Amino acid sequence: MSGWTQALLWLAVGLYGYLIVHHTLQAFLSRQRGLNWRLVGFLVSSLLFSLSDYQLYRPDSTPTANSYLFALGQFLSSLVCGMLFVCILNELLNLGIKPLGRFLLGLTGLLFILAPFGLVLLPTMDALYLPLIGVYYLRAESTVLGQLASLVYLSAFLFVYVRAIHRWGQKNLHDKILIGTLAYMIPLILVDMAVYYGFLSLVPTWNLSYFVLALALSIRLNAQIYQLNHDLEQSNEQLQQAYRQMVEQERLSTIGQIVRGIVHDLKNYFNTVQSLADVGVRRLQRDPEFDPADYFQSIGLTTRKAHGYLMDLLAMTKEEGEVQLEWVAPAQIVQEVQRLSGAHLLNPPVQIECRLPVNLQVYADRRYLMQLYLNLTLNAIQVLKDWDGTRKVIFDWYESDGETVLVIRDTGPGMPEEVRSTLFQQAITTKQGGSGIGLTLVWRAVQKHHGSISVESEPWQGTTFLVRLPTPAHWEAIETETVLVRSA
Repeated sequence: MSGWTQALLWLAVGLYGYLIVHHTLQAFLSRQRGLNWRLVGFLVSSLLFSLSDYQLYRPDSTPTANSYLFALGQFLSSLVCGMLFVCILNELLNLGIKPLGRFLLGLTGLLFILAPFGLVLLPTMDALYLPLIGVYYLRAESTVLGQLASLVYLSAFLFVYVRAIHRWGQKNLHDKILIGTLAYMIPLILVDMAVYYGFLSLVPTWNLSYFVLALALSIRLNAQIYQLNHDLEQSNEQLQQAYRQMVEQERLSTIGQIVRGIVHDLKNYFNTVQSLADVGVRRLQRDPEFDPADYFQSIGLTTRKAHGYLMDLLAMTKEEGEVQLEWVAPAQIVQEVQRLSGAHLLNPPVQIECRLPVNLQVYADRRYLMQLYLNLTLNAIQVLKDWDGTRKVIFDWYESDGETVLVIRDTGPGMPEEVRSTLFQQAITTKQGGSGIGLTLVWRAVQKHHGSISVESEPWQGTTFLVRLPTPAHWEAIETETVLVRSA
């Protein structure tokens, strides 16, 4: 065989082999799976066409025993290439010709069935001498059905090209380059048909046509994948920015909710101080012998309470790396949460019901436990704010297998299963306009204690959070008689 045909074969194997591997990987790694798999099918068919075509070049005009099979394989692989080309181009350029692709798919299947019976190509072979390369090219004569099939596929190609040209003004630069490349296919196809039917004695150009098509489609699809990745990065950046804005909005909303509770408590302290001062001044004006020491002591006691209250708030905001575990009374935390949450300031108010014994203690970090209770309470209040039913948040507990289970339950509308199953993932929330950061902080607080948290909820039946701490409860000896209430 001549060096020219061998060079053509190795070029086909190298080019198609690389593109097949490349687009197979793209099919697994990119979002354009369907397009990549169709292009892989086109490339494999083109490679089979080239391998069959290589066997049809002979130094003499004598056909081999398998020449007809190679001619048949060449013809059928060209049908697959034509059908896949129409489907790929329709999807790349959005031409709206899916029915044509389905028609060609059905026709290709039918021709595959009829071809082995000699109904597409006649089993007789003849040889065409090509003086430019000094070899013979073997060819099988087409039947009427084969000629009609060739005409249909050629017409389909021209129709797709004309439709693409018709939409030239609507296409981007990548699409226009692809459409322009297809213009070179028309003379190549016409020359090849003229050679095949004996009008010209040149080199058949089908292989060159497939090379051009394969490279053009591969470059266009890679450009589309690059553009999609670029758009995806931009969309991701926009989502990240929107998420940061949501976080900031919820942070400000939470701060505002807490500040209202703080202001209300400090207002009570200041009202007490102001009342003591006013009453003391009036009594001193009426009675010059009046000793205001008791009033000053009461004022000092109230200001010390306010100072202690502020110091407690400051301590809870510290973010230290080490967890500071100690015996903490959850009932006391609930009292602070009740003040901070501002539940009593709503109209009508949300009731905070604490069923925790005052002498119950758990081994925990006070800051994180406060963070856990406060965020779950604020979430419940947001849900109950517009709820027409019972507006109540209940704090309870029970012991189970050496662990302490803290229960936070609301009487609100509950949540659906799809929300409940992904509740503690970042940015998952049940609040309208919320970002879910509060629940992320709850999850972090639970993890700091090596505990676990679960949620039980049914639509219109409220929501219950169960926080399991891996240490048994501890009872503090106090004089105040308490009532122990356990939940089932």
